[in-house]
Amino acid sequence: MELDQIRGLMAERQWFHTIELAPGLFTPGAEDTPRKAQLIGLPEDLSGKSVLDIGAYDGYFSFEAERRGAARVLAFDHLAPDLSGFNTARRILGSSVEHLTGSVYDLSPELVGCFDVVLFLGVIYHLRSPMLALQRVHSVCNEVMYLESQVTTGGFVVDGGLLSSPEIEDLLKRVPVAQFFPGAELNNDPTNWWAPSVLCLEQLIRVHGFEPHLVAEWSSRAAFQCVKSDAPAPYWVVNY
Repeated sequence: MELDQIRGLMAERQWFHTIELAPGLFTPGAEDTPRKAQLIGLPEDLSGKSVLDIGAYDGYFSFEAERRGAARVLAFDHLAPDLSGFNTARRILGSSVEHLTGSVYDLSPELVGCFDVVLFLGVIYHLRSPMLALQRVHSVCNEVMYLESQVTTGGFVVDGGLLSSPEIEDLLKRVPVAQFFPGAELNNDPTNWWAPSVLCLEQLIRVHGFEPHLVAEWSSRAAFQCVKSDAPAPYWVVNY
């Protein structure tokens, strides 16, 4: 595909992800996704692995997993692929990444299969039921989940500002708490429901059958590499 044609297709979309569609030609994404891939520790070599990208949106991480050798990649999002830049990027890249539209709450081995690597990036704080989502993710993950989220670190968002003190900062390090946003208090976005403390997020991950390892913190974000545990989770017997 000629560069002018690629530029024309790029101009038809508003991009959130920064994706290299041709050598040196990147989408004007609001998020520096290549940097995030480094921060979360996405493996350079995914040869032979199966990868599930939950909340794929424009598809940077899906296409990057394919580029790094993944044998199968499924991009999963609540939006149809023509409502983001996904279809445009897939066409330009000549990608074989699959796409499925659906809710994270419906994930199951019967619906999507099971995957060696699950990417759960920038999603959980948008969810009304984050614990149910983690239960569903656990059911389709064979080896490791990479989870990244907004977190509460320096203080609480109050009246458009940050309420902070040494006591609050200490509390956030010692007590697993999350701030709830009933409106658009966080970044003027009504889909941002939660901001857990790093400790809260770590413990949420652990009680859902993973061993979390904090790999990065930056700008009120945190990323964990979460190895699936073989230990049973008896509290799942009852679904409320």
